[in-house]
Order: sequence, then structure tokens, then C-alpha cells
Amino acid sequence: MQLVKHILKLAIPSIATFSSMTFTGLLVLMIVGKLGAAAIAVVGIVNIIMYNLWALFSGVQGAINYLVAQNYGQDDMRQGNQRMQIALLITAVQGIVLIAGSFFLPYGILWAMGSNESILDLGTPYLQVRMLALAFGMFNTVYFAFMRAVGDTKTPMTLSLINSGLVVILTYVLAYGEFGFPELGLQGAAWSMVIAEAATMLLCLLVHYRYMHEKYQTREWVPIERPQIRLVSFESMKLGIMEVSNSMGMLVFTACITHLGTTAIAANEIALNVLSFGFMPSNGFGAAATIGVGQEIGKGNRVEARRFGIVTVYLGLIFMALISIVFFLFALPLAKMYTTEEAVYTTAVSLIQLTAFVQLCTGANIIFGGGLRGIGDTTFLSRTAFATNWLFFIPCAVILTQVFDFGQTGAWTALCMSITLTAAINSLRYLKLDWSKLSVVTGKANAAPAAMHM
Repeated sequence: MQLVKHILKLAIPSIATFSSMTFTGLLVLMIVGKLGAAAIAVVGIVNIIMYNLWALFSGVQGAINYLVAQNYGQDDMRQGNQRMQIALLITAVQGIVLIAGSFFLPYGILWAMGSNESILDLGTPYLQVRMLALAFGMFNTVYFAFMRAVGDTKTPMTLSLINSGLVVILTYVLAYGEFGFPELGLQGAAWSMVIAEAATMLLCLLVHYRYMHEKYQTREWVPIERPQIRLVSFESMKLGIMEVSNSMGMLVFTACITHLGTTAIAANEIALNVLSFGFMPSNGFGAAATIGVGQEIGKGNRVEARRFGIVTVYLGLIFMALISIVFFLFALPLAKMYTTEEAVYTTAVSLIQLTAFVQLCTGANIIFGGGLRGIGDTTFLSRTAFATNWLFFIPCAVILTQVFDFGQTGAWTALCMSITLTAAINSLRYLKLDWSKLSVVTGKANAAPAAMHM
């Protein structure tokens, strides 16, 4: 029972954090939806692009999350701070690249996805501003990862709720010109994210360098060692490959639907937004698995680390079963929350009901994956993501939509099969590991990372 309480203490704030992000997306989409189907379509396409851009740079926060968790378990936060310093330097370089790319990439990206002229005209400036917001957001995710690594999941939750509130309020105010502000339409939604992410970054700086300094000496500069640079960079790269593989699968998935027209795109975005709510408990318990397993490995408690992950999966699947029932029974009301256009919400209903059947697989996939990250099994995770997306999901999506012409149903069938396959692979990996041979990831030349012992 003590373990269950500990898992819930880590997971519930993380669920709230991820849910606030998704709920924000829902509210923004509902606010923007009043601007018409074209606006919904632009938001949907750009969200997929932003997911891919985030995935490209996301490995840093994933690496720092499990590496610092192991340092915390070892009671070696000096090395944890050194790794954090390296992560922030890498993120700064990534931010510069992203801001530079925002000046000349947006139109080409949208054009390559097969967008029509109305989406190109409306989406290009919107994507440009969203890329600027992401530059701030990447720093926030790294700071959040450090906080979670030391067991503090409540502070990221609080900051995320503040961020979400700012985004929703500013989107409404700036999109429709309320309270004397200029009416910016869809651009108002984009600039609201820039302001919110920048404000959140300032709060992260305050928390990290002021309130966490007394306990973890976060303001102290730790001389950077080359082995640690290689470790953080290499682990970031592997986790980045994993996320890029997943995001590229979703990019091709979206491209397969884009040519079906604005109604299909809008329905797809609604279904994806609803599906993302199903991911939230899994993401929360997955984060708890990474933190708990990583900390126990740092302490040298291998048996307890394995048990932590399995109990976390059991708890997560209970949540996912409830969500599956809600999705299936209330698909129509959920779809109608986003739009009043009958053609759009009717199409979205069947897609939402289809996702209800894979929620348990989604939970097993993400939570077991979180446990594998906690032990540093990043090579396996990156290879699995690459194989399941490029050798299975993408070919299936293309074949079912382009060859057999099954439209959206074909694309979503491929997505559900991919989720099920990945869940089976991650589950078997976690349960079949020889946990007695696992060790902390040190980054030293004479010490192999945990994944190398398997």
C-alpha cells in the first residue's frame, strides 16, 4: 500500500500536468473553431508539425529526466547539476536553430504536406509564431524534467496550470479583440502561446535557481566533464530518434488524411485531440515509472525497481479502462464539444470509438516504456520506435489509405495496430530483463550503461 501511495503521489500531479496541456489544446481548438473549419484544419496540421519539431529536440528532457533521477537515488546531485547544465546548453543551441528556421521554413513545410492555398495563407504565419513559442517551451520541459527527477511533480503541475490559464485567456482576448486588445484572429492564438511560454520560463528560472538552490545547489557551476557531455548528447540523440520516429509516423498519418479535404482534416484533429486525453493517465504513470525506477536503480534496489514499474502499470491500466468506456459511450457528445458542423462531428465519432478499443495497449506501451527509460534502456526504445513506425505503421497507413482507399478508417486502423504492437514489445522487454545485471548509467569509459548489460 505504501508503494501504491508513492506511485500515485508521483503520477497524479503528472497526470494533471499533461492533462492541463491537452485540455488547453481542447479549449484553444474550441475558441479557434468559431473562426471556421479552415482554422481548425490549420491548427490540426500545425499541431502535427509542432509535435515533429518538438520530437526532434525532445531527447534532452527525456535524458535529463532519467539520468538525474538515478543521480538523486545515488545522492549525487553534484553530477545531476552538471548534467542539467549540459542539457541547458544543448537546449540553447536548439532554440537558436529553431528561431532561425522560423523565418524561412513554415511555407515549405506546409506545402510539402500537400496543404491547399487557403491553409498555406492562413497557416504560414501561424506556424512561424508557434515555432517561436516552442523555443521557450523547450527550456520549460527541461526544467520540468529536472523537477520530476528529484520527485517534485507538484511544481511542474502548478506551472503548467498557470501556462494553460494564460494560453486560454490570451487566445480568446487576442483572437477576438476583447477588452481593447487588437483582433488578431488565428495569429492571436499563436502569440498567446509565445507569451505564456515566456512567462512560464521566467517562473522556471525562479524555481530552479532560487527555491531549489538551498537543497540541490542549483546555482553552483559544476565544471563540465567530456564523458558527461558525450553521455547526455548520446542519450538525448537516442531518445530523440525514438520521438522523431513516433512523430514522423504521425506526420505521414496526417499527410494520408490531408488530401481528403478540410472536413476530414478537421474531424481527424478532433479525434486526435480526444485521443490525447486518453494518453494523459498513461503519460502520468509513465513519468512516475521513469522517476521511481530510475531512483531505485540509483539506490541499487534492482528488485524494488522492477516491482515499482509493474505496480505502476497495474494502476495505470485501471485508469485506462475507465477512459476506454467513456470514449465509447460518449463519442458523439465529445465530438460536438468541438464543432457544430454535422459533417465534421459525424466523421469524428467513428474515429473516437475506434480509439476506445486500444486504450489498455496505450497504457501498457507508455508505462512500460517509462520503466525502460528509468533503467537507461534507451537503445532498445529507439530501435523499437524506429522499426515499428518505419517498417509497420507508415507502410500500413499508406497502403490502407492510398492502395485500398479505406480513407480515415484505414489510417486509424494502422495507428491502432501500431500502438498494440509497440505495447506488446515493450511489455515483453520489461518482463524478460535480467534485472540482477542492471547498473547506473555513469558516462565513464570504463562503465557501460545499464542497457549494455542486457
